[in-house]
Amino acid sequence: MKKEDRNRNWIAWIALGLSVIAILLWLCKYEPVTWTLFDSMIAFLSFVVGALAVMVGYNIFGLKNDLKNEIEEKLQDISDHHVIHTAKTMMYIEIRLLHMAMKLKNIADIRQSIYMMLETTEKTKDKEDIDYVINQLKELKTRYGYTLFDDAFTRKLKIKLGRIGTFSDSALLFLQDLEV
Repeated sequence: MKKEDRNRNWIAWIALGLSVIAILLWLCKYEPVTWTLFDSMIAFLSFVVGALAVMVGYNIFGLKNDLKNEIEEKLQDISDHHVIHTAKTMMYIEIRLLHMAMKLKNIADIRQSIYMMLETTEKTKDKEDIDYVINQLKELKTRYGYTLFDDAFTRKLKIKLGRIGTFSDSALLFLQDLEV
């Protein structure tokens, strides 16, 4: 049971108790000596109205929390969608930067683009992007060989591909190819 639910129950019980005390005080003021059928009906109806008021208040607070939870859930969905969209945009930019680095034959920029693309695919888990990166790595391996794939770069690739390999078969196959 959450703390808010306990607080809500506590308030409801206090309101119910106060309504019972108010009814009893009213009855004592009205006719302290005689008790008629009419007084009994008024007391019973007052109790029912008090109980209904407490239940309506309880349900209104519960409805407020339900709406709050639903709004938070929708905001989380929007936030998740925004993160994925940003990652896809970042992937597109890195693809363009990789092509530019390949034309300039800048090894450091090629490595950086590969690292960033692998980070992005790790977040989005998009199979097409992973396959694209793996195909680029294969092409780079044949084009640059050990110049690009030195020990440090290969070690970092193994770590990143190991993480991606949990959801991509092509990453696992390329990882095995690197280890050979």
